[in-house]
Amino acid sequence: MKEEIFNNYYDKIYKYSLSKTKNIEDTKDLVNDIFVAIFSYINKNIEIKKLDNLIWTIASNCWKKKAIMYIKDHNNIYDDRIIDSVPINDNFIDKIIYEDIIKNIDKYQLTKNEEICFLSYYKEDLSIKEISNKYHISESNIKYYLYNSRKKIKEKYHD
Repeated sequence: MKEEIFNNYYDKIYKYSLSKTKNIEDTKDLVNDIFVAIFSYINKNIEIKKLDNLIWTIASNCWKKKAIMYIKDHNNIYDDRIIDSVPINDNFIDKIIYEDIIKNIDKYQLTKNEEICFLSYYKEDLSIKEISNKYHISESNIKYYLYNSRKKIKEKYHD
């Protein structure tokens, strides 16, 4: 059964992990953590009603644990009570990561318009339409600037 699960889910879990971690090394660690957790659960001989649901719940929980450790390491948070008191979801994790990016925005060498759009969207929480009205930039250009800024940030974020 374990070999069948591994063969059927490895590629899917790898793609999921890569989409979350954005780098190969962390992806491999996360994939390993997920399969260890899955097989550990299976070894408990608990009846599994929906294997697919179990696997994706475990994958999500493993990602959240990894993200929490990343947040602690990068923000020097050592008090588990702070992290444990906050509900962890992907939006929360993204917000923490973007806050880290915003603090170091100069590092990413964005153009003026890319920076304006990125900060307006992620820091000020403005919609594309609101940014367009505020800065008199077309919505399509804002989408373009956001795309470029995200691309530049992804390239340099893990450096």
